[in-house]
Amino acid sequence: MACTLTLAGRGTGCKDALGGIKRIYIGEWSEGIWEAPVAGEIGDATAALTVYTYDMTRGSGSLTQTVTSNIEAGTVYFDQVLSATFNKLDAADIVEISNITKGRMAVIVQDTNDNYFVMGNKNGVEASGGTVQTGTAAGDQNGFTLELSAQEVSAAPFFDKAGQTNVTFTAAP
Repeated sequence: MACTLTLAGRGTGCKDALGGIKRIYIGEWSEGIWEAPVAGEIGDATAALTVYTYDMTRGSGSLTQTVTSNIEAGTVYFDQVLSATFNKLDAADIVEISNITKGRMAVIVQDTNDNYFVMGNKNGVEASGGTVQTGTAAGDQNGFTLELSAQEVSAAPFFDKAGQTNVTFTAAP
């Protein structure tokens, strides 16, 4: 079966965007929790969803999406990887890290340009790595790093935060 390509082209964008992540939002994932993307954007969750806010320090996180294609197998997928670093450890962090690593999550990433992306919209997101470190020298990091991963058939769609009604965003503690 032949595929139909719908192409539009793309011009050079303006130099008005910054790299990095402002915050991430994590909630419990369930099958079909997100509406189907339309024109690269998800409008809302299909049911009530509470997400918890994790504020990021500038320059401490990234969302990288790598296209992997296998011509022989006829497959293509997007590896979505969120790397997030949090400073200063406390006892509550140990509990939080343990909870995050236990199951599949619904994750929304807010970049520094105030774009929102839904990671793992069809298959969910899971913790794939991380570190907890005290540092060695006085200037070393004391905190933890999490790596969250998803594999999807397309890049993470944008999320219409202003137009949604089913997602409750909690404030960071």
